[in-house]
Amino acid sequence: MDLEFGAQVAQTAREMIAQGKDVNQTAKILFDKDEHGYNYGIGIILDGHGAPMKSSATLSKYAADEIQNSGSGTYYNSAKVMDQMKKAVLSWQRIPEEYWTSFKLALPSDAGTGAVKSAIELELLQNPKYKAIGIEKLGWPAHKAIAKLARVSFTEFPQDGVVDAGILPLYQSGPMNTTGLVRSAEVIRARAEAAAKSGDHVVLDRAYSGFEFARLIDSESFDTIMRKSFELQIKPFLDAGVTTSIAVSPTKAFVTFAFRPSGFLLVYNPEPAKDKDVTLALNATMRARGSSFEHPVTRGFVKAMLNDLSALESEQSEALRRLAEAEKLWKKLVAGSAIENIFSENYAGLFRNPPAKEEAPPAVYGSHLYPVFSQGRCRLNATGLPQDEKLAAQHVAVFGEYCLGE
Repeated sequence: MDLEFGAQVAQTAREMIAQGKDVNQTAKILFDKDEHGYNYGIGIILDGHGAPMKSSATLSKYAADEIQNSGSGTYYNSAKVMDQMKKAVLSWQRIPEEYWTSFKLALPSDAGTGAVKSAIELELLQNPKYKAIGIEKLGWPAHKAIAKLARVSFTEFPQDGVVDAGILPLYQSGPMNTTGLVRSAEVIRARAEAAAKSGDHVVLDRAYSGFEFARLIDSESFDTIMRKSFELQIKPFLDAGVTTSIAVSPTKAFVTFAFRPSGFLLVYNPEPAKDKDVTLALNATMRARGSSFEHPVTRGFVKAMLNDLSALESEQSEALRRLAEAEKLWKKLVAGSAIENIFSENYAGLFRNPPAKEEAPPAVYGSHLYPVFSQGRCRLNATGLPQDEKLAAQHVAVFGEYCLGE
């Protein structure tokens, strides 16, 4: 550990953040400057050797073909296959067919971020009464920015909390980003029941479909994992009859982060009499975003979903397997440490975000480890852990010493 070097890096980080740089950008810039560094700050799946997993070969093929066929200079979109696409997305999400007629699908540009932003815009368009959005504490920072751009306020609630009536809830529908906390079935049912009672709509941010059950990948089928995820995260809202906008991101699941294909916006409307109004509002939202005219990668992605969903799911299985491998090693190496709890079965997914000791940044940077330090916490990408167990143990020892338990 080189504390002098670490102190210099920590000072540089403070200066960059004071200049307005995002904490995630800061972590990446600092890492890039250190030839001996290990990246724990990046928001994508790493392969166990410090490099990002390779992008989806399936989407690579379809995107290349679509670009090749886009030479006519005219607009293209996937409107004529949207019914089939809706079925493909619902099938991937393992939503039973009995619910399908109550769903509508849109393809917002900008992947999961675009899907969340579109979901908020749709709900505010349909419900002008909403003046505030409920956002989970320690949640994804972009949620606050989305609220600001939508010109509504936001109110924070505990990770295991329920949003008050009259506020539009924005719940994370999977492992918590950034902490990795997986909400219990009791909490999710309470959220669904509260919305049903108040009549409030709900927005679900589903960035990590199935990731909360990645640890089962070697003992259970992919189908079982996705069904468990649906039953935990989505089914309670459908069964309670809650109008729900589900913003689904494909980028982590299918390892398509570099391509930035569209996101999926699934809108569940349990009241057939309102179907026309929902359709009009959804079309207006997409038209305003410019998403009616699709990027070639999105068109290629649609064709991949329609023709090669099994191949995409196979790639997601590999992503889950890599995460499961990393989580298993973390669990072994953190035993008896202050951060043991955050690798229990109550936590899952790419990230953990334990409180950090005041002296943590110089010590961690001095060990050439680059997580994201923000608001007194140390956000770790679990897949940043090396496969080499001896090296991994050295890294875990540093985090275990300078991070605190929840």
